[in-house]
Formats: sequence, C-alpha cells, structure tokens
Amino acid sequence: MKSFLNNNSEEINSKFSSLRSSINKQRKFALKSRISSQPQATDFEYLLGAFIEMYEPYLKKIVRLLYEKGYAIDVSSGFGSKNAEFQVMTGNFSIDYVTKNKLEKIGVKFREYNGSNSLIFWPEEATLESINTIWMKIIEALPNKGKLTAPSTGIDAILFRRKYIPEDLQLRKQRLFERLKFNTLRKVSIETKRRQKENSHPNKIESILGLFIEEIEPQVRQAVIEMNKKGYATDKSGFMDNSCDQMIEGDFQLDNTTIRALEAIGVQVDTNPSGYTRLQFSPLEADIAKIKRKWHKIISLLPNKNQMASVSMTRKAREFRLEFQ
Repeated sequence: MKSFLNNNSEEINSKFSSLRSSINKQRKFALKSRISSQPQATDFEYLLGAFIEMYEPYLKKIVRLLYEKGYAIDVSSGFGSKNAEFQVMTGNFSIDYVTKNKLEKIGVKFREYNGSNSLIFWPEEATLESINTIWMKIIEALPNKGKLTAPSTGIDAILFRRKYIPEDLQLRKQRLFERLKFNTLRKVSIETKRRQKENSHPNKIESILGLFIEEIEPQVRQAVIEMNKKGYATDKSGFMDNSCDQMIEGDFQLDNTTIRALEAIGVQVDTNPSGYTRLQFSPLEADIAKIKRKWHKIISLLPNKNQMASVSMTRKAREFRLEFQ
C-alpha cells in the first residue's frame, strides 16, 4: 500500500513538473518575441511593472482581472519555484480576516512566501482547467478596490520601470527622468565615497556649503558654486521628488526685476515669509548637458553681490563641519 501511494505521489509530481516545464518554454518564447518586436511598456504594463509576457501564459487573463479589481501581482506568481504542485499569488497586498476566511473555504492559504504576502493553493489536478478554476474563485473572493491606478511597488516592478520605457509620451518622459535621476544619484554616491576616502578635508567653499562638492548633483554643481561666489547662500539643489523638476533653494532673496527675468525663461520663484527662496524649473528633456546649460542661463541672470555667501546652517551642514573640520 505504501509503495502504491509513493508511486502515485511521484506520478502526480511528474505531471505538475511536466506542465510547469511546458508553460515556462511558452513564456520564454513569448517574452523573447515581445522584446524584439515591442520593447516599450503599455500604460497597463507600466503600472504592473512587467510585460504581460513575463507572466506564465495562463495567467494573462487572471492578471487583467486582478488589475480591474485593484491588484498587481508579481511575475513570480504561478507555479511554485521549488514545488510545481502548488500555485502562488505573490505581491504587495493585504487581506482582511473576512477575506481570509472566504479564501480558506476554497482551499487558499494566506502566507508569507519569499518575503512577500502570498496566496497559495494546491490544484486537484495537473491541468490548466483545474488551476484556472481556483484562480477565478480567488478573484471572486477578493474585495474590489477599483481599477489599479498606482504603480506596483514590488522590487521586480521597480527594476522593470528603470529598464523599460512606456508607450505613453507623458509616462515616457517621466520614466526617462526617473532613470536619469537614479543614475545621477548613484554616480554622486560613488564619487562622494571616493572623495571621503581620498581626501576628507573640505576646502573653503565646501565648508560654507556644508558638504563636499562631489555631493552636489553634476547638472547643478557649477550653478551652486557660482551662486555662492555671487553671494547667494544655498542649502539644497538638484532633482526634486518629482524627477521631472529641478531646483536650488536657500536663504536668499531676489528683487522683482530679477524674478521677472527668471519667470520669462520658465523658472518658478517661490519665497516664504522668512525670505527663504526656491528656484525651480521643469526641463524639456532628460539630458544632463541641457539641464546644466539651463542652470548656467539662470545663474547669469542673478546680480552679483560681490561677496561670498553666508554659511549654510542646515543641520546636515553643521554636522558636516563638526565631522570634517
């Protein structure tokens, strides 16, 4: 009897493994064809953080139905990575107790799997029909949160958006600036670590700024130096939270004539009641050289105060001087 059960179990394992192998071959072929013919992401795929061909083929319909209910699942969803007998729905989502109970009644368990929240189930048969039946029941049980509007925050999804450009022109522009910001900040981090290792003694202007020159993003670095030489104290500069925007801000004020001249070239000037000012603009292209030229134009419009700027007194600047001077 024991031998029969073992043989039966091995036969089931073999069927699921064979099905998974066949599915993976289909996926690899479909993804290769997609990337060669259309390497840009649709709006739908941009939100998912994956080409639809990155999912196991039978999940395409499932992914779209989940999207309509407000869920994005990772491309690791589908057959278990080590055990083909179970299916997993992986992603950044939460499940309430009521929904958990509904899912448990259809044989679906809520667990942590590979560091993410997951739903796991074991199909009765090694057939796509049996597998899809449970997937459809899961979709029916999940609360409807409305169509997905926010991009998936999974690690693979984030990496995907760094690599692939969306079709939509506005999303494409956003993505190009996000990529430029990411690469720029990575370069700044490398240069800063090298500087601290090779020469941790700040020069005069670095002491005033409260940071090493290498910590300033390259597209705005010379502009910050020139502003300080002209007498304008700066605290922050470079890419803003929205990667499409650039700024320099600090404890300085501008006269109305200068403000009008800056506004005429597309620069937004904001000053709070205490006199703290921000210069901000949105570049037309994600091009470091062109952004740098724009900053050069902006700085050329600022009157020279014929004095060095006052010392930056931000917390970060004060801590810098305590550590390195």
